[in-house]
Amino acid sequence: MVKEFSEKSDGSVQLKVIYEGNTVPSIQLENVEFIGFNHPGHHQFIRKFGRLQEARGLRIEFLKSNHVNLSHDFRYDAIRFSFKIFALIQAIELFKPDRYFAWLDADVRCLKSFGAADLVRFFPDTNQLMSFLGRTKFPPSGAYSECGFLGFNTSHPQLANFLNRMADTYTTGEIFTHEQWHDSWIWDQTRLEFEREQVEFKNISGAAADTEHPFINSDLGIYFDHQKGPLRKQSGTSFAEDYKLRSRA
Repeated sequence: MVKEFSEKSDGSVQLKVIYEGNTVPSIQLENVEFIGFNHPGHHQFIRKFGRLQEARGLRIEFLKSNHVNLSHDFRYDAIRFSFKIFALIQAIELFKPDRYFAWLDADVRCLKSFGAADLVRFFPDTNQLMSFLGRTKFPPSGAYSECGFLGFNTSHPQLANFLNRMADTYTTGEIFTHEQWHDSWIWDQTRLEFEREQVEFKNISGAAADTEHPFINSDLGIYFDHQKGPLRKQSGTSFAEDYKLRSRA
């Protein structure tokens, strides 16, 4: 991902990689900077809840035969998905972006050369706080957004309150009162909370909101491929059948 970003970006878009662990990546790339993940809010969350296996997606089912069935469900893996909000806040505090910044998942591939002028349409308008990839039909049991891309307007007066509200959901343990504990669910619930207070957001899915993968079926798919799930990561690309509204690049 980082090599392709360096190759495809014209220099007007920079990538800040927030990485886990103590080993500094040795790779040197144009337009890419590596920063070790270190946020006190996340440390607080892990100290409180990191030892709870249920917070890592462990699901315990008691069967009639007096047996116990143990399984993992990503929808309840709060630990796995907790890094995103704290990495975002760390990046903002470090780099203080002027107008726009975005989150990109690490399983994104860069397909085509791009610059700031190409990507600006995917960011919020002046009166909007965040752009997101909303979904209306997936999953069928209860749709939630695809959060491989989140665009932010740093000049919005409610941005800090919004991000801090997200972080507080984790540090206070409030996340465990939600119906689901993964990032897409929590981002949606926080957005809806702010929308009720008349804060505006930008859904960039368009007609792709009806698909499982609005990222690649929206115009973002011109520039990027989002390899959701282990099978797409293994293949190195999204599948042809994932593309409902556009041809695969």
